[in-house]
Amino acid sequence: MNKEIYQFYTVEEFLADRDFIRYVKFHSPDDVLFWENWSAENPDRLVTFQEAYSELKIIFSDPGIVVPHGFMEKLRMDINSSIDQVEAKRKRAKSYILWSSSIAASLVVGILSVWYFTSNIIVLTNYGETKKIQFSDGTEILLNANSTLSYPRAYAWKKVRSISLDGEAYFKVKHINQNPLSIKSGELFQAKTKSIEVSVLGTEFNLKERHNLANVALVNGKVKVRSIKTNIGYFLQPGNTIKINSTNGQLMPNQYGSLEQTAWIDGKLIVNQATVNEIITAFEDLYGYKVILDNPALGNKKIDGSISIKSEQSLLFTLSNILNVNIKKEGKTIRLETRR
Repeated sequence: MNKEIYQFYTVEEFLADRDFIRYVKFHSPDDVLFWENWSAENPDRLVTFQEAYSELKIIFSDPGIVVPHGFMEKLRMDINSSIDQVEAKRKRAKSYILWSSSIAASLVVGILSVWYFTSNIIVLTNYGETKKIQFSDGTEILLNANSTLSYPRAYAWKKVRSISLDGEAYFKVKHINQNPLSIKSGELFQAKTKSIEVSVLGTEFNLKERHNLANVALVNGKVKVRSIKTNIGYFLQPGNTIKINSTNGQLMPNQYGSLEQTAWIDGKLIVNQATVNEIITAFEDLYGYKVILDNPALGNKKIDGSISIKSEQSLLFTLSNILNVNIKKEGKTIRLETRR
């Protein structure tokens, strides 16, 4: 072994090196002596060396992952869809070399299994965009604009079907529990924001967290909402809504029902004595503009009714007529100027 070639190795290169793999797994006297000398001569590379060493030790000490039926095929599909062509060619070439020995083959399967069971899939929406995500269990999620959804790549194999949300989404959770007295692994579904956790078996609900306020509106079924800050739980029945302060975890009065909370799905904003400032904030969240009123007093005006939010133009048109203002765009800034 040439000591000099390891001076510039990355963690990934250590993990792909046969001599290093043999050392970590078998600790033969010759290998131990070589790496002890190398470590003493290269103290500036010890962090990378130890990180690679630790990763291999975890893999080799693992009692083994029971691979579910169909797992390897799904793994191949996930890999192909998550890396670009150049990266895929490089990894396939490296995988071919590693797979040439039984030790390397075990390593590759171990690394890919750890990656699969610990990594997440992230779905983003831009301003003015919505996306529907469909899961293998039949669950559907409609992600609103300017939102982020994250869920385990091994979603189907987890004990709890779980997702994390930043923004707003509508959930239609598939009820897969067969025995109401016994909830088996994989039957419970949890949706989390930074301040609340919603636990369900099968139901439809809207979840939103923006500007330090978390809102849950239940349409069908039954859910338990838990404040992460206070650990206090609340049970909701169909039609119920709940609003929680994200900063202190306290329950707050909610003037809107589930119909108002879910109106965005149909491209509408249903308001009941909502201020113009609240409507402007909703517009900024959906379309990414900064809206400025030349007369701040107009922001306190209250509005009732249904407003279209299918496009930025439709909402601005409504505001311009209600407030009797002209619209002036300057990049991502919109000024609402009182008509003279």
